[in-house]
Amino acid sequence: MAIAKRKGVAKSAGQLAKRSRWGVKKERVEEEDEDVQEEAADNDEEEAEGEEQEQENEEESLARREAEITAARKKELKAMPVGELKDLLASKGLETGKKEDMVEALVAHEAELRERERAHQAKIRDVLVKKKEELEALSIPELRVLCNAAGATGILTKQVRVQLLMKQWQEDDGVDKALAKMARDAREEELVSMDKAALRKLCAKKGVDAFVKEVMVDRIVRHEVAAGRFARPKLEEEEEETSQAASKPGKGGDMVDALLANEANRKKEKEQKKQEEDAAASKRKELRAMPMDELKKLLTSKGQEATGKKEELVEALFAISVQEDAVAARKAKLKTLGLDELKERLKKKGLEVGKKDAMVDTLLAHEAKIRDEVGAWDAKISEVLEKKKEELEENTAADLKELCASKGLKLGLGKQDRVETLLQDVKASGGVDAAIVAMAREARKVELLGMDKDAVLKLCEAAGADPLVKEVMVERVLAYEDECGSTGAEGEAKDDEDGGEKKRPAKRAKTSKK
Repeated sequence: MAIAKRKGVAKSAGQLAKRSRWGVKKERVEEEDEDVQEEAADNDEEEAEGEEQEQENEEESLARREAEITAARKKELKAMPVGELKDLLASKGLETGKKEDMVEALVAHEAELRERERAHQAKIRDVLVKKKEELEALSIPELRVLCNAAGATGILTKQVRVQLLMKQWQEDDGVDKALAKMARDAREEELVSMDKAALRKLCAKKGVDAFVKEVMVDRIVRHEVAAGRFARPKLEEEEEETSQAASKPGKGGDMVDALLANEANRKKEKEQKKQEEDAAASKRKELRAMPMDELKKLLTSKGQEATGKKEELVEALFAISVQEDAVAARKAKLKTLGLDELKERLKKKGLEVGKKDAMVDTLLAHEAKIRDEVGAWDAKISEVLEKKKEELEENTAADLKELCASKGLKLGLGKQDRVETLLQDVKASGGVDAAIVAMAREARKVELLGMDKDAVLKLCEAAGADPLVKEVMVERVLAYEDECGSTGAEGEAKDDEDGGEKKRPAKRAKTSKK
């Protein structure tokens, strides 16, 4: 028992010693890991500082070389005769003047050319590096496919394949194409950043059409729809509104008094209706008593076509007589209005204000126009319903029954009954008016498309509709510059010649380290 106890104590002591040694070892490993991480972080910081230092050294070296070249060139130019110096400046398109000014101008010009060349070389380097990285990012099977297409077969390393493809890309003017795309993308970005007014001015300057006729027509029609141009015409009879307002009981009035007033009005209206019916019967009797020749002559004098049976001519003349009586009554009613009220009514309708008699005639002419429009609308309703009826009659009775059921309408007893039910539904749902509006809009579009583009532009601007599409202007300017070979820089130079503000030269592109 004692021996087992000693063994247990020894074993526990051994385990404690082992754990102690493992803890020390673990601490040492953790300390070593921390040292490695700190060393790696220090190395990263040193590399970043080294790159920054290298970049600073390179820029300082470049500035120093540029200063040395400039100083040497100034010394060389100052030693040249004035005549030769003037010829040199003239050959480069620079202005001549005092010798010192000419030297400075030429030195600055040559420095700018060197700066442009360095920026160009930096772009070329960036393009090459980007293409190389693009190829190196491909897998070996993908590179093999490209090499086989280029005629390079066999077992090749990845690096060799990249070199072969780079060489082929360069021979295919890959660098020039990449630079051209970069320039075009930059130009597109520049144009997109411009507002519409500036783009329109640029289009006018380059002779590029900034407008799309179809777009302007759509926007004009959309504006006219919002303004109510194609809505169903309504003839507003002010005297009816007045009589309706007078017949309505006041909020504070007695209900019995209102009912008595309504009863009096009802009797008055009934008596007036009877008088109108008697007058109509008398007028028809008078017309029927006239000979056929006189009826035709009277219709022709009214500007109507004198054709048909006698009863048809009588009804046509009667309708004209009723309309003339209504206009006469309307004219008399308008003449009783005050001058200010007449002016107000004309202004609301956008009509010209003048003397009282002229304003009355203007209102009557306007209402006659509205009546004609109402008549035309009613004729279109008949036309649309007739067309819809023909479409429905092409269906079978079973199809019409199913259509009625889908709309929750009564099924009817036969095909014709179902057709009439569906036509009534179209009228009630506003489908007829919608069809007429669509027809009117389409007719207006055809009318506008038939007009000259300048006239459409004037209408568009008068309506307050934007005639421009930015994307179209950008695309057309780019297409023009692609075709003519001009760039944004050339356009800015031309603006400078016209007295525009010169832009500062772009900062030198940094040479890639890759």
